[in-house]
Amino acid sequence: MFTSYAQNFEDVILWRALKHIENGFYIDIGAQDPVTDSVSRAFYENGWRGVHAEATTYYADKVRQNRPDELVVQAAIGAGEGSLRFFEIPETGLSTSNRDIAAKHQASGHRVVETEVPLVPLSVVLSQGGDRDIHWLKIDVEGMEQSVIESWQPSKARPWIVVVESTLPNSQIAAHDAWEPTLLKLGYTFAYFDGLSRFYVSEQHPEFLPFFGPGPNVFDNFVLAENSGFATPLRSLLAERDRQLEGVRAEQVQLRQDIQLRDERLGILEGALSNTRDREAQLSAELREIYHSLSWRLTGPLREINVLKAKLVSLPRQFVRVLLEKVIRWLSKNQEWKGRALRELHRFPRLRGKLEAFARSRGYGVTSYGTDIDGEAKWYIDAPKDFSAQWKQLLENTPPKIER
Repeated sequence: MFTSYAQNFEDVILWRALKHIENGFYIDIGAQDPVTDSVSRAFYENGWRGVHAEATTYYADKVRQNRPDELVVQAAIGAGEGSLRFFEIPETGLSTSNRDIAAKHQASGHRVVETEVPLVPLSVVLSQGGDRDIHWLKIDVEGMEQSVIESWQPSKARPWIVVVESTLPNSQIAAHDAWEPTLLKLGYTFAYFDGLSRFYVSEQHPEFLPFFGPGPNVFDNFVLAENSGFATPLRSLLAERDRQLEGVRAEQVQLRQDIQLRDERLGILEGALSNTRDREAQLSAELREIYHSLSWRLTGPLREINVLKAKLVSLPRQFVRVLLEKVIRWLSKNQEWKGRALRELHRFPRLRGKLEAFARSRGYGVTSYGTDIDGEAKWYIDAPKDFSAQWKQLLENTPPKIER
């Protein structure tokens, strides 16, 4: 798997064409950082070696420390001899010998340090390769590209592929018209533009032209280095995704806790329901036992009377009175039921008091004496001695039927 370090995937495009070369050789003009945005780093990791030209002391030292087995030419590359005024913008890749470009960077807030650096023509740097094939040459010098290409001759070296930054610094404005004719005359054919740099193939190696055309894609089988400028927003997206996943995980934990609490409450409710059902079954059994008891059967008439009484509340008072007197009359003639009724009435003092008052108001005498074998008082209801014809007629009617 190829790891891309370059600013705009220049290394991916070059590797697509040159990956079959073992221990290749390159020249990097304007090397800058040996790792960050480096076109050569991936090749170096795959066994390639080369020459670096870097005018600033800061980056030249970084390359020497990181690549001790490679040659570093600390100089500005271009046409002329001696030295030139150089405008260094510390810790950036924007340093340049172009005063106008330096002024624009300074106006945008960059610190500019004006220095004097040696000036070396490209032909001298190309000679550092000796008789070796130069598989690629990269030129990225922040506006000095024309001067670099014009200093190529008299060298006969012809790198197989040349990559030149072709827009004005920090812009998409094309700037290749000034130097491309010279490069084409040196025997090169334009092959590809990636939006920032233009790629040229030597006429001596036309077999590489088919490798150019599509941009970097999945079939190039590469990954981004951790410090890649393209990886930074991707890492931000991944970090945001991780934060969102962490939030989802926290919600899942909370949901599990809520579900556990709900299950616990459900268990409590189910236990309570089970207890209620057990109690209901117990009460049902007790109720069945009561329904089948002798006392329940014996108090049946009284319950019927209570039901009748409840139903008769809304009937005319005279009818209710006649009916109650009729019942009392019937009980006075049936000693067995009379005794049972009176014993049961003893359990309901309020009802008993009301019935006694009613009986006395109708001329019946209610007395009691002694106790029976169960310790209950014996009661007697004595019929009135005199009746009006109306009551006598009513009381002689058939007494109400009470189920036993």
